[in-house]
Amino acid sequence: MTGSLHSIANITAITMKILFCLAILLHTATSEIHDIVVSGVFESSIMTYNYTQSREYCLSQNATLATLEQVTRAQNTSFQTCRYGWVKEQQIILARTTATKSCGSNHIGIIKQEPCGYYIAPSAYCYKFNVVTGVFHVDSPSGKYNLTFAEANSTCAGLNATVATESQLRVAHAAGFQTCRAGWVAEQKIFISRTTPAAECASGEVGIKEYPGTNEKSDVFCFRSDLNHTDVYVVYPPFGNSTMTYSEAMQQCLSLGDSLASKEQLRSAPTPISDGIPGWSKDNDVVQFSSGNLTITPCVNEPSRLASAYCFNPNITDFIPVHTKDDKLWLKITMVCIIASIFIILLMAAAFMRGNNCICCARPKKPAQDSTLEKDNGLHQPRWNKTSMYIPKDDIFHQIPAYQNNDAGTKPSVLSKALNTGYRSHTFTNYGFESTPEDSEHSFDKTHPDRSPAGVNPQDASPGDSHVYSNAGFDGTY
Repeated sequence: MTGSLHSIANITAITMKILFCLAILLHTATSEIHDIVVSGVFESSIMTYNYTQSREYCLSQNATLATLEQVTRAQNTSFQTCRYGWVKEQQIILARTTATKSCGSNHIGIIKQEPCGYYIAPSAYCYKFNVVTGVFHVDSPSGKYNLTFAEANSTCAGLNATVATESQLRVAHAAGFQTCRAGWVAEQKIFISRTTPAAECASGEVGIKEYPGTNEKSDVFCFRSDLNHTDVYVVYPPFGNSTMTYSEAMQQCLSLGDSLASKEQLRSAPTPISDGIPGWSKDNDVVQFSSGNLTITPCVNEPSRLASAYCFNPNITDFIPVHTKDDKLWLKITMVCIIASIFIILLMAAAFMRGNNCICCARPKKPAQDSTLEKDNGLHQPRWNKTSMYIPKDDIFHQIPAYQNNDAGTKPSVLSKALNTGYRSHTFTNYGFESTPEDSEHSFDKTHPDRSPAGVNPQDASPGDSHVYSNAGFDGTY
């Protein structure tokens, strides 16, 4: 039992050493992939943290949580990772310089994790296509030229607009507004506005051309006063909400027939937008104007989300691995560890098992002893035989001279007699037997002619001799 426990302890120690080596190998492999330092920026280990924990981790590394600008500068100098991490602006980002499907879905640059900033964007910036002096063209959702005049009014009202007047349409035409579709105006007339000739539009004519018939269906020209000098505008969340997500902002602009404005469209807007109104842009950024300049408001993530951390320490020397891999080598090594552990478990099971029996239970066992036998002077004899002797079979054979000399001619009857003799159960003795020569002749010489002690003639025996002549008498069951 002690030996088995010792074997178990040795195998367990070997198993722990192997798993420890595999853990070191795993850490080394992941370090080769992710341990990169550029311009003082580096990423945390494979552990993940919330926003507060990421700041604490960087402090433990004698660094600070890197800013978005610091990571961007490092990314422009070949810094890249394959894991999203926190930056100081409470954003979760990924820095990539090469396109890889497994890292950033083939995107490069600073990739932001979504959803982002859904609880701090109180508005959105929309862009109206082809609006001039507040006038724009709208068709029916059900198809071309499919609005009655009444439907035209309700359509413009749903877009926070009114049906444009003929005068407003002419002002817009003078400012360069044209379409290739006709539409209702407030005077219940249908016009088309063309500034350049085109065969497929108004038969190549230019100017404001009227189409007769006020009871027909057509599209409509709408007017918004807030778009009189611009093509971008601000929308707010539906009633009862103070903020909206990026997707909700897109839907809000789409419901007005428009799209989210890009930063370029916002910068080129004809009229400056009011300062201090943060809102979503098409680029998934929250922006606002400050003194007429467009600034990007940090798009923050929920602080409880888990990610790695981008830290910054300007005193750290740059380190770029020679062979940086973007594949998930750590996953392969983890699988190797799992397979190795399974193999070790099977090996331990094989070491402890012999056939279907546990080796610790396979100790040599003593042969079962006949309950009817008891040991006396080294020999087992029946408990019921208290007056006789018992000689094991093997001892009987070795007492036969012919057997000792390997005489192949030993008769079976001799062996049989020897066996039977060994199992006799009674002993007859003569103690001080008084006999006459006549008695001896009748009793000894004839009855036991070959049972006299060696060198003694029964006829010479004197009365009162105490020699014992043992027949080890068998009970007549020969």
